[in-house]
Amino acid sequence: MKNIKISEAFDYYREAEIIAGGLSPKTYDNYVMSEKWAIDFFGDIMIYKITSENVRAFYLYLSGWQRPNTVRGELISLRAVLNFCGKKGYQVMDTDEIKIPKRQKIPVDYLEPDEIEMFIDAVAEKRRGYSNYNRARNVAIVKLFWVSGIRVSELCAMNRDSIKNRCFVVVGKSKNPRVCFITEEVEKLIREYLDLRTDSNPALFVTKTDKRMTPHEVRDVFRMACSRSDFERVRPHVIRRSFATNLLNKGVDIRYIAELLGHESLETTRAYTHVSNQKLQKIYDSIVV
Repeated sequence: MKNIKISEAFDYYREAEIIAGGLSPKTYDNYVMSEKWAIDFFGDIMIYKITSENVRAFYLYLSGWQRPNTVRGELISLRAVLNFCGKKGYQVMDTDEIKIPKRQKIPVDYLEPDEIEMFIDAVAEKRRGYSNYNRARNVAIVKLFWVSGIRVSELCAMNRDSIKNRCFVVVGKSKNPRVCFITEEVEKLIREYLDLRTDSNPALFVTKTDKRMTPHEVRDVFRMACSRSDFERVRPHVIRRSFATNLLNKGVDIRYIAELLGHESLETTRAYTHVSNQKLQKIYDSIVV
């Protein structure tokens, strides 16, 4: 049978599966790192020399200094490359013997800014069956939540012409209108998404059948992103909480945060934030006492 080194196997896989398959640059980079770690452990040996015992030792090696989900990803990458090479006629171990541990989900009440970016990366990642149109729409949705703090029902009620000069008005639970804002980046993302539209529906966000998106359908965007990432139970409401916490951490007056969120009570806003009790108590007392 044909033979090939680990470095050659990863090169072959990246060219034939990742580049030719139109997968994301991030996926390509992940496989570059997987190759490095595999060669660091095994050496750049012929792939037929990799055995199930070697793989178990590799798993224990990685587990000593990497997070469980990172180790899981490395095993998936190695198995994918070996399985690919086996189908191409190269001699490899039985890849069914590479057991993949279950993903450890990370339940969250709110996200830090860097975690928001990681979550958006999961929404934006290219994959088969996930059109550029849906990716553009879904990224715009999550980014809009992150920079405005609006509710899912408020997002679904928005129309194409709702945003003017990077601000828009929503009517929330209190039935009182409030002004919300977006960044230039989000304005650009929404414009790029709308440029892909061919329908005449006035709704800002629509389904693949050109119907106005419902809150359930928006939440499905989040559920799908969670299923492909390390996050668990991230919903639009989590992004809203994260928006409030991020502003408070940056020193924004809690009264302004309440206004941006559409809260009539500062107690409600206080419950939305996740900073240290001591810091929050000091801010709160300076306002209400």
